[in-house]
Amino acid sequence: MNSLWRPSMTERDSRLPSLITFQHRIFNVLFTQKEKTQMTRKRILAILSVLLVASLVLTACPAPAPAATSADEGQQAAPAPAEGLVNITYSYGSRGIPADLQMVEDAMNEILHEKIGVNLTLEPIDFGAFNDKMQLRLSAGEECDIIFTAPWINSYANNVANGVLAPLDDLLLNHAPGLWGSMPPTTWDAARVNGVIYGVINQQIFPKPWGVHPRKDLAEKYGLDLDSVTKWEDMEPWLADVRDGEGITPVFVAAPGRGLFLSQYYGFDPLDDGIGFLGMKADDETLTAVNMVETVEFQMAAESTKRWVDEGYMPLEPLPNDEARSAFRAGQYAMGYHVEKPGNDVEAQNAYGFEFLSKSLTVPLILDTSGATATMNAICSTSKNPGKAMEVLEEFNTNAYIYNLLSRGIEGVHWVWEDEANQVMRFPDGVDGNTSTYNPNTDWMFGNQFNAYYRDAKQVGAWEATKEMNDTAFPSEALGFVVDREPIKTEIAQTSAVYNEFVLPIQYGWVAYEDGAPEAIEKLNEAGAQTIINEVNRQLQEWRAKNPR
Repeated sequence: MNSLWRPSMTERDSRLPSLITFQHRIFNVLFTQKEKTQMTRKRILAILSVLLVASLVLTACPAPAPAATSADEGQQAAPAPAEGLVNITYSYGSRGIPADLQMVEDAMNEILHEKIGVNLTLEPIDFGAFNDKMQLRLSAGEECDIIFTAPWINSYANNVANGVLAPLDDLLLNHAPGLWGSMPPTTWDAARVNGVIYGVINQQIFPKPWGVHPRKDLAEKYGLDLDSVTKWEDMEPWLADVRDGEGITPVFVAAPGRGLFLSQYYGFDPLDDGIGFLGMKADDETLTAVNMVETVEFQMAAESTKRWVDEGYMPLEPLPNDEARSAFRAGQYAMGYHVEKPGNDVEAQNAYGFEFLSKSLTVPLILDTSGATATMNAICSTSKNPGKAMEVLEEFNTNAYIYNLLSRGIEGVHWVWEDEANQVMRFPDGVDGNTSTYNPNTDWMFGNQFNAYYRDAKQVGAWEATKEMNDTAFPSEALGFVVDREPIKTEIAQTSAVYNEFVLPIQYGWVAYEDGAPEAIEKLNEAGAQTIINEVNRQLQEWRAKNPR
């Protein structure tokens, strides 16, 4: 992590725009950058059709900052650039629109105007609408510059297949040498589709150490020995005690629902997160893709999830994300389960106000293509200035000051130093994560997270520990393989609809495995699941021939 000088803003009213401008002018002169019970099918489909776009990864992320009442209020029309400046837009998901968005944008532009001749317009879009809005804009061929894309939202694979993303290989070499050199070629290979890079990988945790983060007070009150917990089912006695003693549903789940089948936990490489049933055992040297719904691991997870729902450990009808998170802050849940990366207990505390314990239950950790490409930024094929857009991405990833402006806000306004020597910041007195006027808490979305200032002294060293986790994770036999969707795009669309209708209710614990799995598997096969598996296996063998271990 870079240790950067920046002017202090602690001895003045930092909310005055003239003084913010003064701070950044000083910075520009002096600073040199080194540059996140059974139900009927009718009921299930009604819930899924409304709520399916809610993101699974949001369950452990912190709360929204005070925001505008509509996502559109935060998306101002891009102003005409000043003479000599190129206007670049950045569209990304957000939990509401931060009240001080314009202030932060202005502060960033104080630097970007002078350094790279760019006027940046931030375009946050509420996560609930982000996927649909981006797909509409991209399919309509609207002009755009930088956009957030991932396997799980605003689908990277679909965007590449639809030709809406610009190829980045030459742009990286010519406009972002620092970014290009910050990751080894094997990591960049994970973003290649047919040999071409279309997305900039955001450096963060790459493997997925799925596990649990129970509240510390309730762990102590009900005698949880987390050291003895090695699998989901080991949590059940404690969950029963919390349910009975506190009168709450212990496990946090937000709509549309969630289950315990998380592919890497069970040793699978999902190969393509957008094809929900597809997977391969990460240590399988034969590179054989399978329908994971047919595996004993999926059955075990589905049965445990159904038991957790039936026993009242997990909600049958989860609340919408914002309501569920508010309920967690109000003490109505006792545990979350997520990617338990280094420092996740502190992140959960900042989000919900309780102290947490944290433990990964995933052994071994698996490094797969989907993990390395979990969050990316890309450049639209309609961008009129792709070179300048790439220069902005260079700043997001190599300029720690710019990155922290975007992810943390302005020093003295949205945060102050707790321990500058160790890069530990905190909210100003009287402010917390819920009342801050700029607190996106989506560091993983914007760029190289290892440049982020720590939010708590207990997190110091987490970035180094995370990097070590990345470096020591077990590499999947298919690391670097990307499914070419073009030959099977019809079958992917058909099986996706079937998966949502027949598999997700089993996965979420709404329908028992023995009742729903036979029909789900039959419907998947009728929709072309085996055709997909056969084609992916053909591609895997072709890829292995070109990429021997």
